[in-house]
Amino acid sequence: MKVFTDFPVRHIEGNLAFGRDGSVWAYYQVEGFGYDFRDTMQKIHPYNRQLSFYVENVHDLHFLMIPSLTDVSGIIDETIEEIGRKDYALKENRIRYFQSLKRTLAAQRSSRETNEYHSYIGVQLDPRKNEMRKIGNLGLAAVTTLKDLVAGFTSPVYRAVGLEPNDILKRDIEQWRRQADGLRETLGQSMSSLVRALTKEETVFLIEQNFSVTHNDTRLRKGYETGMDVNGIEDSGRVHEARRGNSKAFYELQNAEIEEYDQKTLKLYKMVGEEIEENYVQYLVADKISPRSLHPGSEWMLHLQNRLRFPVSVSIKASFMRNDQIIKQLSDVRLAYEDQRIEAAKGGSEVDLKVSKSESGAIQMEARFQETGYPAYVCSFVFKVTAKDPDELRVRVDELKREMNQFGMHLLSPYGEMISYFMEFIPTSPRYNADYLQYVEPTKLAGMMFAATTNIGDNRGFYLGQTLKLNRPVFIKPDLAAKAFEGVQNVVDSLAVMIAGMTGKGKSFLINLFAYLSVLSGSLALIVDPKGDRKRWAEGLPFIPPEFISVWTLGADERDAGCLDPFRTSVSTSEAKDIAMDILSFLCDKHLGDVGFTQLSEAIEHEGEQDDPCLGGLRDYLKARLPQETTERRRESCMELIETLETLGRLQISRLLFGEKGQRYRVLEVSKPLQVLMVQNLQLPKNDKDRGKIRPIEKISEAILISIAAFTKQYMFNQDRHIHKIVVQDEAKTVERSAEGKAQLDFITRMGRHYNTTLMKGTQNASDYDEDVANMGMKFSFALKKYDESLEMLRYFNLPDTPANAEYLNSLDRGTALFQDIYGRTAAIRIHPVYKEIEEAFDSSTATEEERTYERQRQERIRTGV
Repeated sequence: MKVFTDFPVRHIEGNLAFGRDGSVWAYYQVEGFGYDFRDTMQKIHPYNRQLSFYVENVHDLHFLMIPSLTDVSGIIDETIEEIGRKDYALKENRIRYFQSLKRTLAAQRSSRETNEYHSYIGVQLDPRKNEMRKIGNLGLAAVTTLKDLVAGFTSPVYRAVGLEPNDILKRDIEQWRRQADGLRETLGQSMSSLVRALTKEETVFLIEQNFSVTHNDTRLRKGYETGMDVNGIEDSGRVHEARRGNSKAFYELQNAEIEEYDQKTLKLYKMVGEEIEENYVQYLVADKISPRSLHPGSEWMLHLQNRLRFPVSVSIKASFMRNDQIIKQLSDVRLAYEDQRIEAAKGGSEVDLKVSKSESGAIQMEARFQETGYPAYVCSFVFKVTAKDPDELRVRVDELKREMNQFGMHLLSPYGEMISYFMEFIPTSPRYNADYLQYVEPTKLAGMMFAATTNIGDNRGFYLGQTLKLNRPVFIKPDLAAKAFEGVQNVVDSLAVMIAGMTGKGKSFLINLFAYLSVLSGSLALIVDPKGDRKRWAEGLPFIPPEFISVWTLGADERDAGCLDPFRTSVSTSEAKDIAMDILSFLCDKHLGDVGFTQLSEAIEHEGEQDDPCLGGLRDYLKARLPQETTERRRESCMELIETLETLGRLQISRLLFGEKGQRYRVLEVSKPLQVLMVQNLQLPKNDKDRGKIRPIEKISEAILISIAAFTKQYMFNQDRHIHKIVVQDEAKTVERSAEGKAQLDFITRMGRHYNTTLMKGTQNASDYDEDVANMGMKFSFALKKYDESLEMLRYFNLPDTPANAEYLNSLDRGTALFQDIYGRTAAIRIHPVYKEIEEAFDSSTATEEERTYERQRQERIRTGV
């Protein structure tokens, strides 16, 4: 196999890449930031941050934008492997589902590529090694070279026995590491995004992926070493520890045969599995480009991600040049043009029009750099396009050229130079071709919007749907935010999920699908269903037989009486007393300062000290207390409380809430992976506009939901903390009308990360979340009814509340939602259950299958005119 024996990298140490030319680079992954929904002012913010960095920077930089085909099969295999490592109920059913999903999605996506892009930046740590440092006065450059040479010979690697000139002292590695750590913080602030140092394996991967021919033939090499420890001893006896790079370690990374197919194309061969795979590659370089950018409007890096359906890799080597250097160089260029003009005049002719334009451009650039004081960057913009055959490659190259022409960037493929530009993608590699260097100011680099991303989701877990743009698959792992895995750079830690949207747009469907897929991924789910929409689940769901589902309708059995008494659903007696006070003051319409409120408080405190506390015991206590009341006012109040409690107790549904002494009640418990909790005859108020006219049964219904919320807290506490749990609270707004009910849900939201529990709150309006939105992890919003609601929801997403964004949110079709992941990225996605059987199981519409068939036929007749 042909290899580059003079490979540009000599050693990898973490994210530090040591070049054969003596340079040291630190490479980082920039997680990326959302950009699509920003208004003009918000687009200026990341631009200004990057511009400030490029102006103040003194290092050479290497930008890389690397696409990777979304490996749907690989993600599903990882999920299957994770399930296989644990002992779950439903384990075999879960594996069967994901294996079936893998085959189905592979068949559906076989004809198209969908890519996600990863952004990396390399920083050359020692400014003394900058490529353009010695440009300028030849005498000064010679002196600088001599100083560098003398400094090099004073290093212990030249004096200590046992060390070689290319060895790297460990003390120097530690210094480079400290410098790299400091730069990471600066980059994080400048790139409006989380920035993390690459691991050793990832840095090696960044090199090896250049030799890839398929989307999955390169993996992280765990524990891969590119060097070894060595020691050297000086004459004084001092020992120096060092690392010695192993050039042969980089031979193994060059695991593809490279052939020059023609003067503008490389052909890569590689043994993948038992077959030889091949790929055609063409590199294009920018030979004409404007030296400055106006913003917004110059975001060509984001444009490539949004527009092209095939992968394009980008490498930009940007060599730093001081302001005085660029002015001197432009002055020399201007003088050269003047000399041409003088010589032409001597010959009685005029200079070429092209020369005049170039002279004018040089004069303008010189004035610009003198005015701004900006440094310059000497850049090579290189693009990599791949395809499986030459014809497809030619089509892709032409499309890329057209797209980049829109940004004033002309691309070409230099004859016979493909290997030179192939090498530019490799970390630490010097430029092998300097024919197409572009001198640009920092605005050009800031304007390209490096690290702006369209990626969304976790790329692990279960498949939820696809983006509206380019149909990229969206995978979710609902418990990921609580894992604190190294390398997972989530910006929110909460597991709670916010789901909002008007009726009929898909809110309930998403809640059901999310909980269902979580259970199939190994989670436990408890669904509080006030409306009774999930009765049919007792018959079983696809891949979840009925024996693994419990649909419990409270009130349908005599043994349910008293099971929702807050003294029996709460975690502790003190919490039970708080909930009982909240419920009874609401049911009896008593407020702080009322005599009745005080009497209820006394009764609850007394009951809490009994052996079998229950709400029924409060009524008995008040009856016993009545003769002892000393004032007429207190007696009347006590009588009123007794009558109210007895009246409420006559309602059939209230038997669930009011326990009695010595009662044999059925204890609420969960023992199956999927639990649905419903209440018979529950009647919730339709709205809260006129709370004074609420009916008694509606009051009891609200109180019952509050008690159930307390039970869900028990559920969170009592299950295994290492197993992810989901609590679905439909009609959450009804529970949160009560201060105690709100406190219960707030507790689950805030402590969910600790107890590995996701609270899913489904409501119809953005305003239902209010200040609670700060504690939400993932957010989903379907179309909303009102313009004001859309504006509020956009603020919850930290998106500009512009009319255009509000109109976009309001116009989302049924089944599509605006989604914000745990990394703070936002995109519109289409919820996709994949299988018709799952879609039918969760469909809450009233249409029958016959009606659906007739409607499809009707629409077809309208479309065809038959």
